[in-house]
Amino acid sequence: MQERAMMLDRRMQRQGQRNGPIRRAMPVRAALEWAFGTECARLDHDEIEAVGGTGWRPFGMEYVALERAQLGTRVDTSRGRSRPHDDAELIATVVRNVLPWYAATLVADLARAGRTPDWMPDARPRLRPAEWQQNQHRAYGRACDSAELPDGWQPIPRRNRKGVIVQDRARYTPCVWEPSPAQIAAARRAYLDWWGYLLEVQAALGAADLARLRITRDMPPMTPWR
Repeated sequence: MQERAMMLDRRMQRQGQRNGPIRRAMPVRAALEWAFGTECARLDHDEIEAVGGTGWRPFGMEYVALERAQLGTRVDTSRGRSRPHDDAELIATVVRNVLPWYAATLVADLARAGRTPDWMPDARPRLRPAEWQQNQHRAYGRACDSAELPDGWQPIPRRNRKGVIVQDRARYTPCVWEPSPAQIAAARRAYLDWWGYLLEVQAALGAADLARLRITRDMPPMTPWR
């Protein structure tokens, strides 16, 4: 019985050597989250190449700190951590070389946090008062006098009972669209940019020599708001 088990083990080893190691199928987003989130791979920032190449944006450390605070991440400075898996380091290298630096850091930070860009789901422009006031009962929009209209604006004229056109002073409430259509469009444009970055990384990883992973063609939804 023991000899039969040993023969079976040898046969499986020979079959594994012929077929190569079994690679785990994984979508590109899951692979990025595994590399940057689980394995803690890091991007190798080449200052000279970043400044001299295309796509460089001079973000200061204050901006980076604010973005990381919004993502809920921080730099891990603890000692004794094992180095990332070779596939994770290769994925980080591919991201660094395929994308501009600002795009590579965006993809890496979002993958590390396990998030996607905020595309403002269910956002609809709504007309709201520009300023609010509150009394003991409720909050209401601040009303203005027609004399406070911006330059170039005039009250709507009307005809009185005698047919004479008059422009009475009136009360009105300044309103704004919130969120504005431009804000919603910008958020969804940023999501589409991120989706395009993932598509570029997916194509590059498909040709990379990953040892344990096989990148599938599955992608996050391109327009989840539709």
